[in-house]
Formats: sequence, structure tokens, C-alpha cells
Amino acid sequence: MPTPRRAFTAGTVALLLTLTAGCGGDDDETTATSTATPATATSATTTTSSGGTEDVLNATTAFLALLDDTEKTAVAGERTTVNLAQWSNLPDQLFKRSGLRMDALSTDQQAAVLKILQAALSSDGYAQVTGITTGDGVLKDSGGMDLDFGADHYWIRILGTPSESEIWTIQYGGHHLAVNISIKGDEMTMAPTLWGAQPASYTTSGTTVEPLAGETTAAFAVMNALDDEQQEAARLDTTITEIVLGAQQDGKTLADEGVKVSTFTEEQKELLMALITEWTSPLAPDQAQSKITEAEDNLDKTWFAWSGETTVGQPIYYRIQGPSLTIEFAHQQGQGANAGGITHIHSIYREPDNDYGAELS
Repeated sequence: MPTPRRAFTAGTVALLLTLTAGCGGDDDETTATSTATPATATSATTTTSSGGTEDVLNATTAFLALLDDTEKTAVAGERTTVNLAQWSNLPDQLFKRSGLRMDALSTDQQAAVLKILQAALSSDGYAQVTGITTGDGVLKDSGGMDLDFGADHYWIRILGTPSESEIWTIQYGGHHLAVNISIKGDEMTMAPTLWGAQPASYTTSGTTVEPLAGETTAAFAVMNALDDEQQEAARLDTTITEIVLGAQQDGKTLADEGVKVSTFTEEQKELLMALITEWTSPLAPDQAQSKITEAEDNLDKTWFAWSGETTVGQPIYYRIQGPSLTIEFAHQQGQGANAGGITHIHSIYREPDNDYGAELS
């Protein structure tokens, strides 16, 4: 099943290609991104995930069957407000997590965890997760920071009882990653999910990997497509360098700021939908499509805000706020005491009324 990206007009494709030209950096190495470039009329990648919640349930049940009683007790938790909120982008040394960490699991158990993620996510989403975790190993190997993180320092936790009819949640996360997948019946959401990357770009085996490249280049395409008046309206009054609705900020809301999308031309709206699609495409395709449709239906009630320059490669912050979703993205240049001088990204995807599946029927 192809990833459910919006079918763009030829004019929009040409404009996005022009506006994002040169976004891949200064080198000539091959760039691997976690999602298909949003400048294509149809997805350049296909998914291997069926997107069915039954597949996720089966994969989770298979994983639990590999655990002994002690491990089952460690990985399981009640689906309480406190437990749902127990995630962060910080390294383990700075934040206490619960569940089972990947480096404590056997090879078979690790493979079973990855099968859960493959069942719940599109191939784009799974590649985004592994791109982030692999990058954490690159960061650790660089010796830039003496903190507890690495490619296998990611935790799996199951909140609630995996069920065909009752709500339950899969949490997978660690440094710069917190995926919350909530399921009830045949419905699924991954809100809230924190996507980060440190470094934002790295090279392995001659290939440059940028886990959040699509979410970066598509945003510049939107901003650079706006006219001077729209850009001025989009700019936030104060410089923002960090996401506001990250960890431990559940239930918090932000005032509408920026430029209202109802002022956009059809071409500008299509570029914004290309960006929104980047954010929803990590979810399994049939689940993502409903998110895309809902966002498009509410497009005129949506706001787009920006802080920073409009030149690709510069640190930026942007925000998309609509009735069905809130997205924040902060591409930083080695900011913060634990950044180690390395360019990195913090971002968050939330559904204001449906975080942790609050509205799943």
C-alpha cells in the first residue's frame, strides 16, 4: 500500500523543487531520509506495514510471550496519566524511565520489539525511528558527551492490556525519541510523539542520513512561498529556539500565532499539506490517511508560525496549529548545556484533544 501522501499539482511540485533546491547540504554524498521527498506527486517509497491494529496486537503478544515473569512485570504498566507522561528526550542519566531497555533484551526479544514498530508504523516511520536511534550511536561513538545514551538505549513499555477492543498504549523511546502509540479497536494514534535527532545529519557507510530532512525542507518551502506580508505575519514576536509542548507538558495549550492559512493561495496550501503529510506519514498508511484528511478539512482554521531565518541550513523554529493537530519543530545549532556543540533537532507532534487516544471510540 503506498504511503498516503497528497496528490500535488504539477505547478506545486515544480515550486517545491525550486524552493528546496540545495537543501541536502554542501557535500555530494548520497542523502538518506526517513520519508520520501515531499516534492513528488506520488510517494517515492512504499510501505511494508499492513497498518492493521490486529497486526500490532499480534506482534505485541508475540513479544510478551518471549518474556519471563520478571520481564513481563517490568514492561507492563497501568494506563494512568502518570505512566503515560513518563517519557522524555533526555538521556537516561537525566531522566528515569520504566520498562525494558533494548540492550537488556536477547536478540530474539529485540527483534520482536522491532516487529511491533514495523507493524504500527509505515516504512517511512520505521526508518525515521531507526535513523534517530542509529544517530544516537554515532553521537555516543564520537565521544562528544559523557552521558548515558546510545543506539540500544531505548525502552519498550506496554501500558494497559493489549486488547482487540479496549484502549492500550505502546511506548518506545529514549534520547531524542518518544513514540506513544495508542490503540483501541481498529483505530490508532501516535500523539504525542517527540521526534529528535542529534546529530541532525550524520554519515555512515558513505551515506548521509537526515532523519528529519523532509520535515525541514518542506517547512522552508512553505515559508519561502509566502509573500512579504504573509512572512511578516508568520514571524513570531520573540525568538524561539525550543519546542514548548515537549515532555511533561501534557494538557498545555498555545495561543494561535502567526499567519492564518485561510490567507494562503491554493498553491501555498498544497505546500503546507505536503509538510503536514511529512508529520503524519510515519503512522501506518490507513491510519495516517484519516489524519491527513482531517487536517485538510480544517486547513482554513490552521495557523503557521516561524522564528529564524529563511535560508536553508540556519537554525529555525516553526509551528503548525489546527483543530486536529499541533506541530512544533526546533532545529538548533548546538544550543543547551548538553548539546555538545552538535546541530540537533527537537520536535513534537500532538493532537490537542486526542493525545494518548483520548478520543478513540
